[in-house]
Amino acid sequence: MKKNSVYTLGSLIILLICAFVFVILPAMTGSAERQQQAIEFGKYNGKAIRYEQNSDFSDAVTYYGQLYQYYGRELDSNAYYEIFYNAFNQTVMQYAYKDAVAKSGYSVPKSAVTRQLIPYFSENGKYSSKLYRSTPKDKIRELTEKAEDSLTASRFYDDNFGSDEDKLGSDSLYGLKTSSKELNFVGSYGENLRGFNAAIFSLNDYPKSEKVAYGKANTDKFIKYNLSVISVEDKSTANTVAKRIASNEITFADAVSEYSNKSFSNAEGKLTNAYRYQIENILVEKSDMDKLIALSKDDVSEVIPTGAYFSIFKAEDDAVLPDFDSDEIVNQVSSYISTYENSIIEDYFTEKAKAFALEAGKTSFKAAATTLNVKTTELAPFPMNFGNVSVTSSLTSTESAFRNADSNENFLKTAFSLKKDEISEPVLLNRNVVVLQFTSETTPDADADKSLPDLAGFDKATAQASILKSDKLENRFMEVYFRQMMNK
Repeated sequence: MKKNSVYTLGSLIILLICAFVFVILPAMTGSAERQQQAIEFGKYNGKAIRYEQNSDFSDAVTYYGQLYQYYGRELDSNAYYEIFYNAFNQTVMQYAYKDAVAKSGYSVPKSAVTRQLIPYFSENGKYSSKLYRSTPKDKIRELTEKAEDSLTASRFYDDNFGSDEDKLGSDSLYGLKTSSKELNFVGSYGENLRGFNAAIFSLNDYPKSEKVAYGKANTDKFIKYNLSVISVEDKSTANTVAKRIASNEITFADAVSEYSNKSFSNAEGKLTNAYRYQIENILVEKSDMDKLIALSKDDVSEVIPTGAYFSIFKAEDDAVLPDFDSDEIVNQVSSYISTYENSIIEDYFTEKAKAFALEAGKTSFKAAATTLNVKTTELAPFPMNFGNVSVTSSLTSTESAFRNADSNENFLKTAFSLKKDEISEPVLLNRNVVVLQFTSETTPDADADKSLPDLAGFDKATAQASILKSDKLENRFMEVYFRQMMNK
């Protein structure tokens, strides 16, 4: 089997003359009648991708089904899904490759088709004219068309990624050739490995004293209001409700039950996020907060725009001032700062990190960590490898602070710009501020595997990812599979 998922006709022919030893559709749908119906899973460039007899899609399903059996996979619901999913993607790739070849004006030579058909009409490894004459013409036509389709798709694959067969010396006969300079570049990629000391300041360790200080300086944000609310989709309905409440035609509580969508309340209409900063977040006009503040107990507000809705508020009791000795209030302050004022936390730990770096420069990294009680770790030597691509070694660490650090451009630039033993400026990384010290520079182990990566493999993966995201693809696989194939 070729690595690209465009299967060879030789394999397909064998499958066509074998019984498909597990019957997928009846087992999944319980309907022989539905098995005969064509099921469309999407389109590529206007061409339907259908599961029906002798279609490219059904051939691919058969292919993967036999493959799963060959490798001893249990044919459960997960396997069925994978079989159809892989078959769908394979069909898309085949259609895309065929379209690209068609634009070039290439047509499959008859001699190439003949070579592909010979195994089907052979006995004991020799071509049999008797077997050919005894085969129905419609079967020969079907096999010929499949051979042409397969060879057309393979032409694109071989010319771009190289064939898995037909070697000419050490190179594939087909495919783009790799420059010796490219090989040298890839072979030397990642030879410069750097190790570091790292000090970690987690933003999650922002002290309670700082939170309380912020809360006391911004007391109004954390006043809790005892309000009920009716929220509706349109203004005219809201005005009607307000008039009925004002004329005592309906109580506020009954209006909650009859009209409110309860987007901002519990089932009884009580406003759920009732701190001032939370209420301000749902108001279209922030000045409307003054109208709510002015409500006395049992007062009902006018209609007030709230997000996508229109709301009427009722004051149930007096507002409650924040008690900063309460864990609930401190947690509210913490949540507010983390969500809306996170730069305050970043600035706090950046100053801490600068103080650490200054102390480390005077004494040592280890001594500064001890003196200032700072968490540190060591980063094993790693190369400049953005995204941790598999062509070379990568950054690894058990510390969550360095999760996805390989994709942080500022972190990598800082790390690989340092001179030996130099200490960095603070770097923001995930929810941490880190300080680095460049400690060691090495090269890969002389005994390490220096084999070059499969560069064509990256091209294949990129091609598939691009085609499966193409605007030409109408992908309804998930919807159709679970609705029609799984009766859901």
